[in-house]
Amino acid sequence: MQIKKIFSIFKPLKVKHSLSNRLLAYILLCSSALAIIITLVQLTWDYKQDVGKIEASIDQIESSFLQPMAASLWNLDEEQIQIQIEGIMKLSDMQYVRVHEVLGNTEVPLIEQGSLQEKFDISKKFNLVYQGEIVGTLFVAASLNEVYKRLMEKSLLILVSQTIKTMVVSICILLIIYYMVIRHVNKIAVYTRNIKLSTHNKNLILEGRRNRSSSSNDELDELVYLLNKMQKRIVAELTDKKIAIEELQQERDFSATIINSSSTVICCLDCDFKISTINPAAVILTGYSQEELHKKNWLDIFVLDDQKETMLNKLEHNEAIQGIEIDMHDQMGEINTLLWTFSAFYEGMNIKYLIGFGHDITPQKQIELEVKQLNDQLEEKVNTRTAALTESNKQITETLEQLKRTQLTLVESEKMASLGGLVAGVAHEINTPIGISVTAASFLQEEIDLLKIKLSDNSLTRSYVENLIERISESGRLLNSNLNRAADLVSSFKQVAVDQSSEACYSFKLADNVNQVLTSLKHKLKQVPGQVYVSCPEDLSIYSFPGSFSQIYSNLILNSLIHGFENWQGKCDIYIEIKRQGKTLHIDYRDTGKGIPNEIADRIFDPFVTSKRGSGGSGLGTHIIYNIVKQLLKGDIQYVTGEQGTHFKIQIPYQEKMPS
Repeated sequence: MQIKKIFSIFKPLKVKHSLSNRLLAYILLCSSALAIIITLVQLTWDYKQDVGKIEASIDQIESSFLQPMAASLWNLDEEQIQIQIEGIMKLSDMQYVRVHEVLGNTEVPLIEQGSLQEKFDISKKFNLVYQGEIVGTLFVAASLNEVYKRLMEKSLLILVSQTIKTMVVSICILLIIYYMVIRHVNKIAVYTRNIKLSTHNKNLILEGRRNRSSSSNDELDELVYLLNKMQKRIVAELTDKKIAIEELQQERDFSATIINSSSTVICCLDCDFKISTINPAAVILTGYSQEELHKKNWLDIFVLDDQKETMLNKLEHNEAIQGIEIDMHDQMGEINTLLWTFSAFYEGMNIKYLIGFGHDITPQKQIELEVKQLNDQLEEKVNTRTAALTESNKQITETLEQLKRTQLTLVESEKMASLGGLVAGVAHEINTPIGISVTAASFLQEEIDLLKIKLSDNSLTRSYVENLIERISESGRLLNSNLNRAADLVSSFKQVAVDQSSEACYSFKLADNVNQVLTSLKHKLKQVPGQVYVSCPEDLSIYSFPGSFSQIYSNLILNSLIHGFENWQGKCDIYIEIKRQGKTLHIDYRDTGKGIPNEIADRIFDPFVTSKRGSGGSGLGTHIIYNIVKQLLKGDIQYVTGEQGTHFKIQIPYQEKMPS
């Protein structure tokens, strides 16, 4: 039973042209060639070694035997020479030894041993020299027959051992290849041969390779993985194709149903413009059956005589036909109008056929005619009413212009009112330093009059003069400081007033501009228990309209004071942050007051919107700010909702210097 199992392994090897047979043949061929090469190399090496040993033996004769043999030959001791010759013959592979005695110029054979041959494999002749005189010669010869014999025996042994080893190694390699590759390839081939493309196919799994990790996968695992993946993809594609075919069949049936049930005439024309197929709508329209319409020229059925030539030229020159109205006669002689559109289908560069779509617009044409008649009747009424509307529009336009002029007047009034408020505030602020200055001047005048009296009475004392100088100095300092303060107020008011009343454009520092406004409104700011916090770089300047900036600040601050802080028990602080970011100037204004009511927050920039309606509020403050920012400064202003108090964000294009 065990033998049968072993031989069952080799059954695949018996298959004609099998991969196993070819692998075995290639392995045997390569192994045999390698064995022969190794054997030849080994024999060559052994041959050289044996020949070297023989040559070494002959060289040994020269060092060991020549001198004693020359002495024996000189003494004519043939017995000793015989012994020496026998010693030489005992050397490895020696075949023949001969000694000659030299008598004058003649060599006389003396003693020889071994077999004489016509040609020796290795031979050498030595001179026997005794005391500087040649007394004879020694001829030695060796045979390689034993060497060849040993090499033949060794070669047979090497070949037999190499052959056995080659066969064993080849079989082992083949078994390894079979277990590692061939049997799996056979299973893959059987699986592929019997595969059925369905979703119920099982994946191919090779024996002994189920638990291999993905990191240790080899080519067979990759092949099995790709085969299973390809099988699934083919099944998926076939399933998709089947579904697509079913959908295409459904669409074809659906299209056929639509074509047959459509009220639009749908026909297919060949290259001669003859009808190949046509839907039932044409039967109803023309009165002909589909068989009667088949192979008839489309121009003869659907085109009147006066239009045939034009349509024929369009069709022959392949001109685009999209929505062309064409009249036709039905069997009752009535004229119908169809709206035709053609689509061409090409075969190479030539038109294979044309698909025509003709929509019956005869009812629409009748309706258009009726509408045209109605339009003609209505035209006179429209002209009459247009004249009345023109007169009304003229009156409305005049009223609108008057409203615009009124709005401009109100805006200018608001500006002047703002300027008037500034004048009143500055007047109030100047009143204090001017009053103090007048008092100081009156005091000085009284002191001077008293000094004149003392000078005239000669009652002037040193202590009086010292006290007088001290009082005059104090009054002078008080007069100087208050006059300087008044001058500063006048200068700030003058700058703000000039800027607000003009549209001058020049470079100015933003910090100075806002401080001038705060100085002008100082009397107003003193009325609320709060502070104004300004954050602006001192060296930040801009080329723009300083008066417009002043108008923005003053209106925002006055709105906070009038609307945000009135009857407000919380904080009454104002924060103004001015900064530059790239090419944009950002102005962030907010206060901590009561804020803007929700009912007017969405339209805070509209004109006449105010929370003080009927209490002196015009509702133009934020509208003026909006117009200045949007129209004059080309910027943007936004009211930020959802915060405590009022918060405005203004963005203005930044330009530091006047453009060149």
